[in-house]
Amino acid sequence: MNLSGKLLSIPFIILLSALFLITSCLKENSTRRSNRRAETYKNLQYGTNTDINNKRVDLKLDVYVPEGAADNQTFPMVLYVHGGGFSEGDKNGASALMLKFADSGFVAVSIDYRLIPEDGSSPCTVDPLQTQYASYMAVQDTKAALRYMVANAAAYHVDASKIFLSGNSAGAVTVLNTVYLSQSDFSNMIPGVEIKLGSLDNSTNSLTNTYTIRGIAANSGCLPDPSYITALNAVPMIFFHGEKDEVIPVDKGHTYGCDNTPFVYGSESLYTRASALETAAVVHIDPGGSHLPYNSNFLAINESCFFSSILSGAPESGYYTGNESSCR
Repeated sequence: MNLSGKLLSIPFIILLSALFLITSCLKENSTRRSNRRAETYKNLQYGTNTDINNKRVDLKLDVYVPEGAADNQTFPMVLYVHGGGFSEGDKNGASALMLKFADSGFVAVSIDYRLIPEDGSSPCTVDPLQTQYASYMAVQDTKAALRYMVANAAAYHVDASKIFLSGNSAGAVTVLNTVYLSQSDFSNMIPGVEIKLGSLDNSTNSLTNTYTIRGIAANSGCLPDPSYITALNAVPMIFFHGEKDEVIPVDKGHTYGCDNTPFVYGSESLYTRASALETAAVVHIDPGGSHLPYNSNFLAINESCFFSSILSGAPESGYYTGNESSCR
């Protein structure tokens, strides 16, 4: 399968786990670079775990700090999860987006997470259990990366009370799952998963730092049902989606249009759910767009603006089509 041809053959989630203490990858252990817009710290190891083939994987992230940060200055943080159908892609593909976030006054973090091997299967014949494992491992790793960044917030100028999540495609699914699906949700969907593969929140590293997510940006993402968003757990959200998306339906339907793949709810359904709960939400719909129709510049401008509106206490809401900006 290609990048858009394997995003989510999932009822959604499962786990592969191992505990490993990783608290020492600070600035001196990374590759440090300066550029015009950000001080970057590359290849910081936030944890380690085994992949689907029981191979040990060191998991790393990159941090982009706004240029010229004073010693004690802190910034809100955006942690980004890349797309690629849970089988390809890496943190390096988001460098342009990360620099744009740093330009806008955010510490930007791009993570690698465990992937499943490319096997050439079509979206309609891929082994769903493999992708269930992969999607759950992605949530595990995202949670571990969040704990790592909170543990090391001072080292990278992060205001740990102002944390946001952003993701594209499989990454958008991951950030939505991270916020809205609990361990009990996963266990109900896949009985015995916690016993078989361990806890959702204790894997990849053994850090115990806590965090609160202030908002989510989901580009071509979905959930298994809008009801996972409740009045108790809802956070402000901004969505981006192509109306002709062939991978994840903009409203609801089977992923990839395959009869045997999961029935999911895309950005329009999730926007409607948020609005019904009176949770701030913005959705951008490209009427002729397929999967991932918006470029990094459009995403960065509108996401950073939306996150800033949350911090101001007056988050934006609204439905936008085409290239109309929601940034006011």
